[in-house]
Amino acid sequence: MTRRAREVEMLLLAMFAAVPLYMTHAIGVVPVLFFHAVMAGITIRVATGRGPDLVPPVLMRVLAFAYVGFYVVDAAMISRSAIAASTHLVLFIAAYQPIESLQRNNLAQRLLTTGLIFIASLATSTHIAIVLFVIVFGFFMFRQMIYVSHMETIRSIGRPYALAPASRSAAFYIAGTVVIGAMLFPLLPRLRNPMVQGFAGALQNAATGLSDSINFNESRTSEPDPAVVARVWMGQEAIPFFTPVRLRGAVYDSYSDNRWLQTSGDLKGIAARRGVFRIARPLGFTRGARVQQVLPRAGGRLFFPAGTYAVRGLPQLFQGSTRESYQTIARTDLVTYEASMARAVEPLHAESARIPAYPRSPEIMALATRIIGNTTGIEERAQLVESYLLQNYQYVQRPEQIGRRSMTVDEFLLRVRRGHCEYFAAGMVALLSTVDVPSRIVGGFYGGRLNPLTGYLIIRREDAHAWVEVWNGNRWVTYDPTPPALRPGNVQAGLLRSYAAALTESLTYFWDRYVLTFGLGDQVALAVEAITRARRAIMGGRAGLREAREFLTSPSSLVLYAGLLGVAVLWWIVSMARRPAFDLMVRHLRARGIEVGPSMTIEEALAELRAHQPEEAVKFEPLIALYEEEQFGARPDPARRRLLRRRLAELRA
Repeated sequence: MTRRAREVEMLLLAMFAAVPLYMTHAIGVVPVLFFHAVMAGITIRVATGRGPDLVPPVLMRVLAFAYVGFYVVDAAMISRSAIAASTHLVLFIAAYQPIESLQRNNLAQRLLTTGLIFIASLATSTHIAIVLFVIVFGFFMFRQMIYVSHMETIRSIGRPYALAPASRSAAFYIAGTVVIGAMLFPLLPRLRNPMVQGFAGALQNAATGLSDSINFNESRTSEPDPAVVARVWMGQEAIPFFTPVRLRGAVYDSYSDNRWLQTSGDLKGIAARRGVFRIARPLGFTRGARVQQVLPRAGGRLFFPAGTYAVRGLPQLFQGSTRESYQTIARTDLVTYEASMARAVEPLHAESARIPAYPRSPEIMALATRIIGNTTGIEERAQLVESYLLQNYQYVQRPEQIGRRSMTVDEFLLRVRRGHCEYFAAGMVALLSTVDVPSRIVGGFYGGRLNPLTGYLIIRREDAHAWVEVWNGNRWVTYDPTPPALRPGNVQAGLLRSYAAALTESLTYFWDRYVLTFGLGDQVALAVEAITRARRAIMGGRAGLREAREFLTSPSSLVLYAGLLGVAVLWWIVSMARRPAFDLMVRHLRARGIEVGPSMTIEEALAELRAHQPEEAVKFEPLIALYEEEQFGARPDPARRRLLRRRLAELRA
């Protein structure tokens, strides 16, 4: 690779180091774009054989002095952040240094600046793709460091020599770094669990299933969003009875001016007994599930699976400020808890259900009467209304596909007869209210795609859904007038696509759980597990140790000791004969009074030898080049190694 190509690679490496800054939002997009534009201009000039002085050096030095004052203004008034202002400064230095290189050799300083940009990019990066970025950057960074070290050596010894195979060496270094880093990662000290989580971020108050109210006076939106909301683990025996999963989040049980609202209440804590929070009474058989959920940004609202009657694993649990909502307090946006579920649940305390005050227009009353006929039972009426909506109304998946900005529930039932899940749920509650059946809308998430590689169910933001609950006199019973085939989670994909999605999700979960959220608690659990296994191994190996001790103290073990001694002597002889060239040179320099420390290079030792024994330095200089060729050559050369040893022996003589 030519020197020009090396320079272009160094410029591109600095540009590449700043790429994650577009996604991490550590600084604004405009400064990064400006940096890349300037660096691209410098790179084009260098690639075409011109100098890197895109801006005249004199003007660039003036800008450098002016930037000292601008940094203070940037930190105090523009960015209002010392971190952002410091990142801007590093980007400016990275653009200034190629032009400065016309005046002095600053390759090492440029690599340092590139490394600082790399650290700024990593500071808030959480996506798993950053691993590939780190490996690619590390490979080219190592290659540039080898080149810079090569140039420094040439300048030190005053003569050129062949460059080592940088790509192969860089690949070796990055592979070793990755392996060592992975081994040390579980042992790195942590003060507490990380604050940055692996999910896409806290849930927003969007429409459909997540909003504080269902306001049909405004256009509703439901954008496809594959971000994970929760992961649910349950046994194979529970899956047939508790799937599709319904995560209950909000209850809309009052009506006013074409809006469905949540009844407010007092926020109060729920007492735990032996770490278990009971929120309902179970009916029928019960099963357990483990839920990992990302909390909404506005408060720590929880989305319990339908049928949950008890929860454990949460530090605190509160009955929320709205009816049948639950909240917790957590330091992060991610919580994991155990949910005990039953086929049906009853309230812990006596409860009276009210009928939403929906306007009873003659048309809606006539429609409701026609649907239910002479039926008097509450659940029978609910089933008839549910079936009528399923069979006679058209479902549209996206609210904007209705073709109208807003629409009342009466218009949906009587004229338009098409809408999304919120209109189906609101229409059913409106019809039941007209015939005095207590009912309400429930918002949350529905579905859950099974990951065949890990065994958990995945619920995403795009699975937001609304359904209906009807009070039968003792408990709330779930009904869903949305056609089953059109509910969230029913999109079919091919086998290969499904497994590819499962593999991607599994990697994301591993990254979330064992990298981003791997904290002090996990380290303690890992240490306890290691100690337990070691104790078992020791207890199981005591008999073997006893037998080994008896053998080692017997006369027959003398043969073993003799063999080990012979191997040790042979190893010492071979190692002395094949001592590395570096050790031989250090030994020669030590004999001349030059002590080579652990962080000292041969070139630095040579400089010290020149200062004190110039004649010896002249004799020793040719061996430096011979050593560099042997150490960093494309392939080992025994003849060259023997020549180096012979020359050193001649010098010692």
